[in-house]
Amino acid sequence: MKKYFLPIVLSLACFAALAGNPDRAGGAGGTQLLINPYGRSGGLMAANTASLRGGEAMLFNVGGLAYTEKTEVVLSQMVYLQGTGVFVNNLSIAQSLGGGNVFGLTATQMDFGNIPVTTETQPDATLGTFTPQIMNFGFAYSKKFSNSITGGLLIRYLTEGVANVSASGLALDAGVQYQTALNPKDKIKKEDFRFGISVRNIGADASYAGSGLSFRSINPATGADRRAMIGSQSFNLPALVHIGASYDIRLDKNPDTYYHRLTPSGNFNYNAFSNNVTSLGVEYAYRESFMVRGGYGIQSNNTGTDYQSQYYGYAGGMTIQMPITKTGTMLGLDYAYAPTRVFNGNHNITLRLTLGNKKS
Repeated sequence: MKKYFLPIVLSLACFAALAGNPDRAGGAGGTQLLINPYGRSGGLMAANTASLRGGEAMLFNVGGLAYTEKTEVVLSQMVYLQGTGVFVNNLSIAQSLGGGNVFGLTATQMDFGNIPVTTETQPDATLGTFTPQIMNFGFAYSKKFSNSITGGLLIRYLTEGVANVSASGLALDAGVQYQTALNPKDKIKKEDFRFGISVRNIGADASYAGSGLSFRSINPATGADRRAMIGSQSFNLPALVHIGASYDIRLDKNPDTYYHRLTPSGNFNYNAFSNNVTSLGVEYAYRESFMVRGGYGIQSNNTGTDYQSQYYGYAGGMTIQMPITKTGTMLGLDYAYAPTRVFNGNHNITLRLTLGNKKS
């Protein structure tokens, strides 16, 4: 497996670097697949795609799912563009089956609240309310091939629409992660360098359909009254590639302790339908119980307001986690904040329960 890993990674990296087409920017649908509700990666602007582990890895690099030792349950809520009343809710579950095999389930839903119903003839009338349904569900499998190499696949079903118009589709994600020790003589710090590459949202085009696209048409010449349909153009899914790396730095002066960790990380994000993004981040951890992090994302072709995203580009966050049982079960709380150009920024809160496998 190791002898094939480098050629595969280099081939995918070359594809990501050369296959761009800026003329397609803004041409994809299903952009709910690009929203990150998690606290850890949110605080780093997703610079940690190479070091993500457990349920959160199912969004950026499913290869990291294989590091789940037993069971992990992740609950996340994102306040999306605070002031709009939009929330993004996520549940992710990872379960190890032994032998390096891990299965995962993830579900994400956008909550828009109740929106007033209006029509062309009654734009100000009170006709009740409606709630758009925007959701996606993922089923993942990840495998630990060795102590250094993991890989995984995820199939995601997405659906979005209102009562009488909707669209749905299937997308495939794939990812691999590699880790090694740059200083094998260090007895405490192992596997300090990590590299990962993943592809996301690969799937067939989708389109909207439903009775909501029909309308009453009267021929003024003949008076014929019939029902006509508005054509629905199909849309591509927002395919993208992540290439990331990270390195753990032990800050302890005592060679026999590893209490303080500093991890710089970086990720190149090739987007088939938007500007490419390079993210850089750094995380400090004390005994893996308290962590603070920050990240910055740099967009390519970011000249003028026509090309700017909703983000300023920087984010920050923190984590507090602790054991709650003698068997090593951990409870963690992650928070991230990213300011935006409109409204009052994004807030990500994640509650993480990791079941231990130690004997009491």
